Amino acid sequence: MQKICSKCIQDSGFPGITFDSNGICSLCHKYEKVDKKYALTEANNVNFSRLIEKIKSRGKNNEYDSIIGVSGGRDSSYCLYLMRKWGLNPLAVHYDNNMNSKIAAENIKNSCRKLDIDLFTFVVDWEEFKDLQKSFLKASVPSVDIPSDHAFVTVLYEYAYKNNIKYIFNGSSFRTEGPIPPEWSLHNDTKFILDIQKKWGTIPLKKYPIRKVSDLIKYRISGMTVVLPLYHMHYAHAEIMPVLEKELGWQYYGGHHFESIFTRWAFAYYLPKKFGIDTRIPDYSALIRSGQMSREEAVQKMKESIYSSDQEKEDRRYIMNKLELNEDELDAIINSPLRKNFDYAHHLNYIRMLYTFLGPRHV
Repeated sequence: MQKICSKCIQDSGFPGITFDSNGICSLCHKYEKVDKKYALTEANNVNFSRLIEKIKSRGKNNEYDSIIGVSGGRDSSYCLYLMRKWGLNPLAVHYDNNMNSKIAAENIKNSCRKLDIDLFTFVVDWEEFKDLQKSFLKASVPSVDIPSDHAFVTVLYEYAYKNNIKYIFNGSSFRTEGPIPPEWSLHNDTKFILDIQKKWGTIPLKKYPIRKVSDLIKYRISGMTVVLPLYHMHYAHAEIMPVLEKELGWQYYGGHHFESIFTRWAFAYYLPKKFGIDTRIPDYSALIRSGQMSREEAVQKMKESIYSSDQEKEDRRYIMNKLELNEDELDAIINSPLRKNFDYAHHLNYIRMLYTFLGPRHV
């Protein structure tokens, strides 16, 4: 029988979760520690303002003082808006995997145009990416979004490194989105990616952006720093969406991860249906912890559908066409025996250690 946290709605199906004597989950306790570290105090606000001034000062003679990855989503769009408001001169970088939703593409274009921010778009080598994405589907693991996720971060870091841009802004927010355990996603593990491609792919990866250990070392030595602005401020979806709509002509795309047609299908249909993974649970739980949603509201919202059967059919047809899969092949993938991420070669503990001591600092 599943146990559900008495404070949020996270259940015992989350890997590694524990509950205290009051029924409160370990994720709630971890949230309290992070919230204390990034407390919204005057002192912390002053320190963050000093960091922004330092970034501007260091980059005043450069073409760009900072860089940010953009997806057309809510978080990255708001960060882009804030960076301009703070007087920064960032470069926006987009990773185009040929499966963006029309709304996300328009959001990126409108935001950069209205804020007068340069945009660099990296377009994948389609044959390699297509083969890798099919490999991850055939591998029957939860980490189905890794081909895009890993490459996106790699492209961003490499562009920053090659162009001597020291500060990378990241739109993550622990107050509005829940953690993703390695049992669901191994986006930092190159060995994992290469093993799946070796077992299921048909072509070698020659142009796909891979992040190696040597890359992490050079990032740390170069002084590269990842800035998490939304950690340092009050950030509420209900408050910022009207700002984005008014200032940037931004449009909402229906749900978390829905910027891409593939991830919309994967997170709303494939992961829940095949693996029983519903990422709304950790996301709604984060909103409960930050006071943006009541527990009762979250329970009710979990009963509602954010993804219609008509949308699923439309997305499925699109994905089959893009990946050159027929109905029988995709059904076989969906119904194939489940495998864990850790059934494939990986360097999880090694990677954790490396990211603790190497790679860009996070502030």
